[in-house]
Amino acid sequence: MAKDVGMVKRLEVEDVVIRVLLALLALAILLPLIWVFYTSLKTNQEFFLSAWKMPEVLRWNNYYRAWAQLGIGKSFLNTIILLTGAMLLNTFLVGLGCYTLARFDFKGRNIVYWYIIGSYFITGLNTMVTGYILMRQLGLLNSLFGLIINYGASPIVFNTLILTAFMKGQPKELDEAAYIDGASYWQTFWHIGIPLARPALLTINVFNFMGYYNNFIKPLLYIRDPDKYPLSVAIYSMSQSMTYRADWVTLFAGFVMMMVPTIVVYAVFQNYITKNLNIGALKG
Repeated sequence: MAKDVGMVKRLEVEDVVIRVLLALLALAILLPLIWVFYTSLKTNQEFFLSAWKMPEVLRWNNYYRAWAQLGIGKSFLNTIILLTGAMLLNTFLVGLGCYTLARFDFKGRNIVYWYIIGSYFITGLNTMVTGYILMRQLGLLNSLFGLIINYGASPIVFNTLILTAFMKGQPKELDEAAYIDGASYWQTFWHIGIPLARPALLTINVFNFMGYYNNFIKPLLYIRDPDKYPLSVAIYSMSQSMTYRADWVTLFAGFVMMMVPTIVVYAVFQNYITKNLNIGALKG
């Protein structure tokens, strides 16, 4: 009995320690974000006098200046175009490939699957030079369309793992019934495979969104026209210009606006993603 009581107390202490550590971790993550937010509401004079002091008056016009004068609005539109095109293209290519791998038995299927998985060990930097040469030869440099093709056609191992496992769990009798009714491969793919895989497709596209939205190296390498910059490169370019402009509070307002979409997407979809990843794991 005494041993059981001691074990319960030890578990309670461990639980308290874990909670305290998690609270400290959350505080370490949130404090810089909170600092950037309230600093974005200062004047430049207040910022240079004291980086930690709260603003006397909330300067919401800093956000308008960031949107209109620093070009956040134009970069935000470029980012929307880039992400929409890339996610649609990737959904089609990965969906078609995973449907084929999951639903059809053909010679060399396992070789193709493990080749895709093996590409995980080839880092993106190793393909950057060849990718640049290919895009230059195709005339796709300095073009949002070229960046969409590059993003959407890139092999994403995580997407393949999740979607193939999910599609393998779908009953093949639905496909067979469609073929008996005269449906073609494409019709079965569009009207049965894609709708049934919608939860998994939404999950991988949330991860696509995070990856594409925060991608910095590729836009910096492939885009030269500042009017075509997505947000990730535009913010970097603006931070470099602060050496001469020293309008840091407006830049911080741009930082906050850039963070908002990722925070919203994560807050809205986190439970949905967790649920569907568990479903995919069980089906796989």
